[in-house]
Amino acid sequence: MRTILPFRTTSALLMYMLFMVVFFSSGVHAGEPDIFDDAELMFIGEDLYTVSIASRKAEPLQRAPAAVTVIHADELKKYRTLAEVLRQVPGVFVDRNELKERIYLRGIPDSFLVMMDGVPFSSDASTVDYPRGMELSLDYIEKIEIIRGPGSALWGPDAFSGIVNLVTRKGEDLQGVEIKAETGSYDTLGTSFQAGFAKNGWDGFMFGSYAQTEGFEHDLPGSLRHRRSDRYREVYARLSYRDIFEVSGRWSRYRDYYSDITNLLEGSEFKSFSFVQATLNKSFENASISLQGWYQYFDSLDDYDQTRYTQFNRQYGLEAKYDQTLFGNNFVTIGASYRYNDGATTRLSLHEQDFTRDVFPNYDTHLASVYFQDKWKVFEGLEATFGIRYDKHREYRRFFSPRLGITYSFLDYFSLKLLYGRAFRTPSLAVVIEESGLDPERIDSYEVALGFHYNNIFSMEVNYFYNEYDDIIERDPFGEISNSSDELIKGVEVSVSWKPFDSLSLYANYSHLFGDRQKGASATRLEPSREDPNQTIESTLESFFNVAPDNVFNCGIDYSFLRRFRVNLEMNYVDQRKLSGTGQFAAGGRRHLGSYVLFDVGLFARDFPVRNLEMALKIKNITDKDYDTRGVFGLIDGEGSSMYFMMKYRF
Repeated sequence: MRTILPFRTTSALLMYMLFMVVFFSSGVHAGEPDIFDDAELMFIGEDLYTVSIASRKAEPLQRAPAAVTVIHADELKKYRTLAEVLRQVPGVFVDRNELKERIYLRGIPDSFLVMMDGVPFSSDASTVDYPRGMELSLDYIEKIEIIRGPGSALWGPDAFSGIVNLVTRKGEDLQGVEIKAETGSYDTLGTSFQAGFAKNGWDGFMFGSYAQTEGFEHDLPGSLRHRRSDRYREVYARLSYRDIFEVSGRWSRYRDYYSDITNLLEGSEFKSFSFVQATLNKSFENASISLQGWYQYFDSLDDYDQTRYTQFNRQYGLEAKYDQTLFGNNFVTIGASYRYNDGATTRLSLHEQDFTRDVFPNYDTHLASVYFQDKWKVFEGLEATFGIRYDKHREYRRFFSPRLGITYSFLDYFSLKLLYGRAFRTPSLAVVIEESGLDPERIDSYEVALGFHYNNIFSMEVNYFYNEYDDIIERDPFGEISNSSDELIKGVEVSVSWKPFDSLSLYANYSHLFGDRQKGASATRLEPSREDPNQTIESTLESFFNVAPDNVFNCGIDYSFLRRFRVNLEMNYVDQRKLSGTGQFAAGGRRHLGSYVLFDVGLFARDFPVRNLEMALKIKNITDKDYDTRGVFGLIDGEGSSMYFMMKYRF
């Protein structure tokens, strides 16, 4: 494994030193305002939305050294799950297998880091089982920050193709009690409770929910009983004192049942992340220090056919971060962290047989990290960011993750971003069980983003990215896992929003992947000849299971009327996707899944017919479009038309 800085990183260092020379020669002195000072946050025509994960400090979107999308609470009311939210984000494609959604970001499936309160929903046990469906309620989420592009320089492993940060509500946002009830298609029932207070510097918030549904998946033909209902339970709590102290935690339990129609089998899955964390902050005149410790566990159960795979993974984290403002226009962040991962409780058993085996009786890993970032304002409108992180993993040695960002605002309404970043992710325990000795995946990303933002009325952004994706861990068509290949992924993302009136908003985004993105993965091996078993022939299979469509388009309209009512209509277009030429996917001679268009509509009422009452009616796939998605074993029917009704009352 290389431990020296490669050419790209050395070039980034040289560019950093060049900008430092320009910066110090510009005559900046200590009396100038802080680069993150509230009075200096806004450039002309920039909106008030801020993001905290691009620089680990709140900053306006147009000054953040990343491609950023922020979705606030009012917008989140249109959706029921995280997967539905992300489906509307540029660069994202949402597919579904037999059990749950697979979410692709810039062509790579399940490759981003999901966080809540600074705690990752990932570990060396699993990097792909973050909550994305009904196991995660959106009711207590204040906003979702989404970064497209590597984030390992600040956040470490698994911030591979991006980051999704879930920002929870505060007690001061609620100041009371709120109850909610929901019912809808597929015998869906749900209820939730949340309460919050803020007094004398203390802020407290609590949330709890329960839901159940039969889901839209089919029962097995001729089955003597219906597949059992999925059930979801979740609790979250948070207590803080001013900006000095905070403690929070999340507990989740769920059981999701499914059917494999192709092989006439039934199963269930439970993959829950829970955590507790505590943070201390101390601010000085031009500096601050933060200490955070957290405990997280991943409780996993795969109950499939005659096998039962259970895992209880514990992870502990400790991090210290120091921020210092230098010369008013220079903001430096230095941090160090340590993670210990214990995945020893991993067992495989067979039903109706006296067989249980500890798969990894002594599996534990350690990760020690240090990071540095320097963000400064070279002159008004031009800012540069350089960061680098060093990670030492006990199993996978050492990694350097650099990043470089230049943001330039000009002509009052335009912004330009030049971005480079590197990220890595280690193989998860579920993969290591099948194939040891794998190298971590690595990505180098280059990006150019041009934006136009006219106050809060009109905005348009165009992003072009070029990703070098190395040591891809992939399962070939014969089922074997390996570091299969390297790949170049190029694409463009365009997003537009327009608010001609306070009551009307229109928005759209388009994502395109360049090149032969539909080539899939192929594997060749020798097999006995059917005509002569004593001879062997080459057998070649190809798989397109991990291939995203070349084109995805989303658009929507949001209209408020009579002060208390709002209607929303959204469209999601997905281009065709290839299927393998053999096996279940080729049934009937199909080589492609056709493109499809889905329409969703929502009607919302506030303070009607009584004050503090909210109601919502959400209809998914209103045209009842018949479409397919790619499962592990065959084609899966997409969700048909469905309807959900919600009532929420605040005391």
